[in-house]
Amino acid sequence: MCPLLMQREVLLKRSPFLVVRQISDSEVRVYSKLNGNLTTFGPEINDVFRMFDRPCSAQTAAERIPGVCRCDPATFIGELYEKHFLVEEGRSESDIFSEYVAKARQRNAIAKISKVTFLISAQCNLACRGCYHGFYEFKSSHMDASFAHRVFEGLFPYLKKRGVPALLVSFLGYEPLLNFETMKEICDDACRLGAEYGIETSFRIFTNAFFVSDEIYEWIGRNTSRLSFKVSLDGIREDNDRRRVDHAGKGTYDRVVRNLKKIIATGVECGVITVLSRLNLANIEKFVDEMAAIGTKNITANVFCGQSENERKMELAESEKFEAIQRMDMATQKHGIEFDGEWKFAVVQMITGAQFTCPAGIKQVVFCADGAIHPCQRFAGTRIKFGTYEEGFWEKLGEGRCESYNSWTADLYDGVMERTNQDHTDLTGWSCPFVPFIRGECLSKNVERELNERLLEYYVTRPMNRIIAKSRMNC
Repeated sequence: MCPLLMQREVLLKRSPFLVVRQISDSEVRVYSKLNGNLTTFGPEINDVFRMFDRPCSAQTAAERIPGVCRCDPATFIGELYEKHFLVEEGRSESDIFSEYVAKARQRNAIAKISKVTFLISAQCNLACRGCYHGFYEFKSSHMDASFAHRVFEGLFPYLKKRGVPALLVSFLGYEPLLNFETMKEICDDACRLGAEYGIETSFRIFTNAFFVSDEIYEWIGRNTSRLSFKVSLDGIREDNDRRRVDHAGKGTYDRVVRNLKKIIATGVECGVITVLSRLNLANIEKFVDEMAAIGTKNITANVFCGQSENERKMELAESEKFEAIQRMDMATQKHGIEFDGEWKFAVVQMITGAQFTCPAGIKQVVFCADGAIHPCQRFAGTRIKFGTYEEGFWEKLGEGRCESYNSWTADLYDGVMERTNQDHTDLTGWSCPFVPFIRGECLSKNVERELNERLLEYYVTRPMNRIIAKSRMNC
């Protein structure tokens, strides 16, 4: 690309999506609000970009750059162009955005499934306020291992054919440990097929950890290398017990923490998942301190979304959401704990260039015991589904013939394209499609711009390991 830029005497300008932030006297961070590519430069990058405040030919800029910084000018200009920090003159913000979405849409025309989730339990031993299953008349039943086997019989050849090297199998319920025997059988079956097809297979269990038998602890201890856990806990005792209660209305904190400690003691990878609301906003730091003290290495914090009028009173205001996430990030950093959540996907997308994709449906699918297939667990029980599982599903998905999947992605990308008619054409406001869905709006409705813009400004200054955590347990 560099020689072509020079030969064609292309006129280049700063990208309309360019963001330049001075972090210190020696560090400047640059990224595209559309393409990401967060990169650290020295302060001389400011002088380089000033050359392109007005359209400038690559050749002219190459002649000037040696007076600004030590580098190979042609190669350096090529890098800035490849990262979309510089664009060709005459290209409007709308044109660039439309091309980006078209490429992303084409790239995701075929699902790239590397994760499946089974809702294996029809029961829950808790009665938490604001459970998202209460949003709809979600009816489930206990799953049997034979159904999961039928899914795997098609899934593993699909993964092999598409060159997917690893599969993550997750278990949810209601409460998955209440159908433990089935879960064990599914894990054994997946490991056998994974070995047969050369697919690395691991498992993640989302649990309230209210009931964990000795048999379960022993099983965890025998399988630590292939398991990971996420235990739900919503703050310190007084905060958690205002929301997470058993069917008798009693708080769950003491029992869950006791079991959490025992799970961690097995040596298995284990994190905590919490929901940020007005019930636990005041004690975020104290909660993180408590989790650090018992050995938690990862905390996922999602933002509470209520359904009823009373539940909506538990929701954080926009400014409180940012405050809660920032405080949680700082508190976890103090202890070296990884920190993530649903909200972080948009942030990582914007500053690293993950390419616009909703993880739901493109990289994962969720199976209910009745065979219904959903793009993620939050949509279980809703009209958003990819039909009912039957033989040939994986072939259709892998060949682009799954009509319900195609309809899902069309809704996403058509909604995104509508932003070309708005004041802002970037993807800053994009967030989990479930939020606009429950509000009766387009899946790609811009509902989080204010929060995401504040998070972007915050995270672009953070250490890279705070932006992209390394754990395989990340959302």
